[in-house]
Amino acid sequence: MKVVAVLSTTVIPLDGTYEVKTVEIPTNIKDVPHYIGHPSTKQIVESLGAIPAQFKLFGGLQVGETALTCAIKQGQSIRTTGTIDQDVTIDQLSFRVMTRLQ
Repeated sequence: MKVVAVLSTTVIPLDGTYEVKTVEIPTNIKDVPHYIGHPSTKQIVESLGAIPAQFKLFGGLQVGETALTCAIKQGQSIRTTGTIDQDVTIDQLSFRVMTRLQ
C-alpha cells in the first residue's frame, strides 16, 4: 500500500467505493503531501516525514490510491468553538487508511 496523501479526517470528494481501516502509528509517509492545518497535528505528521501539499485543496483518490487520516480520537477533542488550537499528542490521534476500491 502506497499512501499518496495525509489528511486530518476522512475526505471523499469523489464518488466511489472505499475501504477504511484503523492502523497503528504510520511509518511509511516520508515525502507524502499532507493537507493538515491543525498546528500540533501538522507538527506530528511532519515529524513522521510528511510534507506540506503544494495546494491546500485535496482533489480525492483515484482507484487503488490510499490516504492516511489523522483525526483527534473520539472524546479527546476539547473544541467547543471553531478554533483549531488544541495541542494534541500522537497518542491522542486516530490513524486510518482509506483506499479507493472503485
